[in-house]
Amino acid sequence: MSDQSPVRRKRGNATLAVIPALVLVLAACSSGGTSQPPASAPASVAASAAASHSGSGATTVTLSGLAFSVSEITVPVGSLTFINEDGVTHVLAEGENGTEVPSPRVQKVSINGGSQGDLVFTAAGDYHITCTIHKTMNMEVHVQ
Repeated sequence: MSDQSPVRRKRGNATLAVIPALVLVLAACSSGGTSQPPASAPASVAASAAASHSGSGATTVTLSGLAFSVSEITVPVGSLTFINEDGVTHVLAEGENGTEVPSPRVQKVSINGGSQGDLVFTAAGDYHITCTIHKTMNMEVHVQ
């Protein structure tokens, strides 16, 4: 014979029934809240997730911590806006490792700390972009 009363057993069974439901709710709520694409997504998809798009359709890349917010991005022909959140000036140009290419296809832009500037891409192609002041700042822009 059991030492638990029928009321006590009923309450214990109800508690056991609630636990799986609680686990499901907590699992659904703990997805991390990030908007990162799956690890198998192409780099251009990952870049699009990290770059932002304004209501006007313009794409922006943030400069922060002496780094671009993305290492690679795909954009349409036109302007790409860079927002400088650093307290220092960045000079963005077509090139690599701080060195501008001899015949750049885009005009370099100097962006003071706390400001923004645009690089204008007039033709489709792949562009390596670097900061001529901070040679470790490099990214690739695929223009379609």
